Amino acid sequence: MEVGCGAGNAVFPLLADIYDPRLFVYACDYSKTAVDVVKSTEAYDESRCKAFVWDLSSTELPLEVAPASVDIMLMIFVFSALHPDQWNQAVENAYRVLKPGGVLLFRDYGRNDLTQLRFKKARLLGENLYIRGDGTRVYFFTNEELAEVFGKRFDIEQNAIDRRLLVNRKRELKMYRVWLQAKFRKPINAD
Repeated sequence: MEVGCGAGNAVFPLLADIYDPRLFVYACDYSKTAVDVVKSTEAYDESRCKAFVWDLSSTELPLEVAPASVDIMLMIFVFSALHPDQWNQAVENAYRVLKPGGVLLFRDYGRNDLTQLRFKKARLLGENLYIRGDGTRVYFFTNEELAEVFGKRFDIEQNAIDRRLLVNRKRELKMYRVWLQAKFRKPINAD
């Protein structure tokens, strides 16, 4: 299950590269426009994939997915769009959707990423929480915050910082990027 599927940049490569007939991918996004893009793509096949609108921070699970039925959940640059007040509900929803032993694969913005450093003070909503020009929020995490939020419900198998220096040689521009990458597992003996 990919939460925050956007245009299907993870869903469609998974379906193209994995030919196992048991593979079925749920793709959800907060944006109906994004879900419509996924559904209109030629590679979209409802016998292998189901795209739908869902707010990860909702108090309701999606009707399309049975509780405790998902083996793997992808959450790539999604959690940062939530307000900190929504984090606990989002973690609870991920926990409820995953099978016991299921894995949540996480990647998002880390503290002091170039994106954060470029924001002007007028874009600051709260500590490490900003608003983009398109009205979406973005939060910049530390490993400790992830451990605190996800560690209440999940076993933490990985919680790493990915620091990269990207260089645009043509423009002679150095870009320091900071991302967090984590792997959280729902305990096998979970309710």
